[in-house]
Amino acid sequence: MDSGAAPAGAKVSVPAPISLTLPKQIAIHPFTGIRVFDESGGIRGVDVRIQALDASGDSTKAFGDFRFELYAFRANSVDPRGAKLATWEVSAAEAKTNALHWDNITRAYKFKLQWDQPIPVGQQYVLAAVFSSPFTERLMAQRVFMAGQ
Repeated sequence: MDSGAAPAGAKVSVPAPISLTLPKQIAIHPFTGIRVFDESGGIRGVDVRIQALDASGDSTKAFGDFRFELYAFRANSVDPRGAKLATWEVSAAEAKTNALHWDNITRAYKFKLQWDQPIPVGQQYVLAAVFSSPFTERLMAQRVFMAGQ
């Protein structure tokens, strides 16, 4: 029996004008930064906010998978990414998990990525994000940020 689902990795054609509401780019929101996730200070990591933007530049929902890579910052370089420090994969392909990460106030996705390494205040990092979906092209964004800001 055919479930109607596309094979893994296959692109699904979405008709116009519905296709205009799909993500055309992603942006790492300025609220992204290093945070402590519990009151005891034991759980910390990167609090990521991602906006998916449609053809008009408006925030939209993004059903698919996110990959986040954290790099050391390399100053005075065309590519600021130094050594890779951590990688996280988060799926937002299913309606329930997508809604879990969606924030109506900022109209962005929130991801609390745990990281058990020391995080010195004032240290700069590069966060790269990749969004993959059967409905869109692969989308990428990158942002340099400083711990403690």
